[in-house]
Order: sequence, then C-alpha cells, then structure tokens
Amino acid sequence: MAFAGCFEGQFTSADNPESEFVSEDEYDCADIDRPGPDEQVHTHGLESMPYPSPSDPLADAEAFAREFEEAYRHNSFLEEYGSATRAIDFSIGSSELERIESNLESELELEAVLVSIVYDLSTETQRGRSTNERGSRVSYYVDEHVALRSRYQHGIASEPDPFDPDPRDAGTAVVCFD
Repeated sequence: MAFAGCFEGQFTSADNPESEFVSEDEYDCADIDRPGPDEQVHTHGLESMPYPSPSDPLADAEAFAREFEEAYRHNSFLEEYGSATRAIDFSIGSSELERIESNLESELELEAVLVSIVYDLSTETQRGRSTNERGSRVSYYVDEHVALRSRYQHGIASEPDPFDPDPRDAGTAVVCFD
C-alpha cells in the first residue's frame, strides 16, 4: 500500500505493528543447527552443556537467552577443539530487554521479546592457545514459537543500538518451542 508522495520503503513498523513480529513462514524448524560436539567430550572436567528448554520462554526470556548463549558458545568451542579444551569461562557483562506487544484490537494477542547480551569469553586449549573476547554482543528475538540469534560482528559492542543486528532481520533460528 502506498500513498501519493510516499515510497513504500518509507513505512515503519508503526505503520504495520505486526511487522515487529516474526512470522512462522520466515524460518524452518527442520533447519536448526546449533553447536554441540558429535560425542560427549570429557576433558579437564568440561562437558557439553545442555540447552535450556523452558516451558514458557517468554516468562523469563532474559534468563533463557543468557543460559542459551552460554551453552551455545561453550558447545561451539568444544565442537571445534574437543578434548584439547582446557578451560571455557563465560561471564555476562550486561543485558537489555525490550518487550514487543501487539497493540491491535484482536483476539490474537501477540507478544515477543528482544534480548541483548554483552559478555566476555575466555578459552584455553592444551596447546596453550588462549583467547579473550571482551564485549561480545548477541541479540535474541524470542516469541512463543522460536528463538532467533544474531551476533554483532564488528569488534567490541559499543554501538548505541543494543539490538544491532536485529535478530528479526539478520537472525538464525536456534530453537523452536512446541
């Protein structure tokens, strides 16, 4: 829909409140691929971490996103380095939450949450290779059907928008809920 003197691309989410939500047509739960070692790795007391599976992901989306990201990064490192892993330390620096609620007068109440997490990750392998990531940022979109994850790829997360890149546009589905 366009009006005289306006370009279609000039409309914002305020023009279409439902555009703030991710449709189930925009992701495929069968294509979800998240890190996890092929086999259980037991090294220096480290094992793969289970991913959280909350009964209501919206009830505490911030805690869900924090736990999920820690398991995601932990399992990713174990998947890459396996038994050569000596240490993985994940610590949250800050997080921010933004609720998205439908303001339409309909029987269908939509709700979702954006969560931004800034964290530090330190790792070490048996070969003495150690890394320290400081100020890494990841954003999650969580609704009753899916969690989408997007990671800031430009160094330390100092950009003013905590949800850049927006997981609704640049995110990958990492879990589907029943």
